[in-house]
Amino acid sequence: MSQDASQAGPSYVGAGVALVTGASRRIGRHLAERLGASGHVVAVHGRTDRAGTEATVEAIRAAGGRAEAFHGDLASAATCARLVRDVTRRLGPIDVLVNNASAFEAASLDEMTVADLETHHGANTRATYALSLHVGRQLRDRHADDPRRQGAILNLACTSAERPWSRYVAYSASKAAVVNLTKGFARVLGPAARVNALAPGPILPPAGGAPTQTDEAVKRTLLGRLGTVEEVGAAALFLLGARYLTGVVLCVDGGRSLVAPA
Repeated sequence: MSQDASQAGPSYVGAGVALVTGASRRIGRHLAERLGASGHVVAVHGRTDRAGTEATVEAIRAAGGRAEAFHGDLASAATCARLVRDVTRRLGPIDVLVNNASAFEAASLDEMTVADLETHHGANTRATYALSLHVGRQLRDRHADDPRRQGAILNLACTSAERPWSRYVAYSASKAAVVNLTKGFARVLGPAARVNALAPGPILPPAGGAPTQTDEAVKRTLLGRLGTVEEVGAAALFLLGARYLTGVVLCVDGGRSLVAPA
């Protein structure tokens, strides 16, 4: 477990069930661990990386928490519905949903295809919509009569939603849709649930990326460094715990969103 995971703070939604998608590695794994440390039972989702999801589950259990692994390709709407049913059946009703799983593929103009848009739309946009819909209905039915109780949905957006990256046009478009979905679901689910989003900037070096990519990413921040998963985790816990915030998109990017993208 990451060093700061034990400093997750008070249980802000109660020790309920949290579903974190794409939690087999990187930011998703850290968020799952932080939620486990805060007292939640964590449903750890991964698409195909069973070793990764099991490692996340074991890390949460080793710290005294409870977690179980779930798998499936969230580009399928049927898989999204099944995931919510399976988590609810095995762990109980979902109180917190973190839509972290994401497709992230680069392409130059000559490499771009129409299929790229469908790939990113399915994994990033449709999955966020479908999971928010199914979990949101649960939260509405459970919490509508008691305004003191709230569920929470946290989406992982991106600064490219506002300023698209030239080699990630399809990805940027899908994340722009995630921003819109965040605000739309905030409207339809209040007061039973709050819906917010994080827009991380350069946090971890891209998997398989060259050192020059990292150097360039750092140069495009105002703070002159990569962020850390701990900083993203702290921002996530803030949004999940801020009971008078909904429909908010919080940039955690070292000021990159103020700098023109390449």
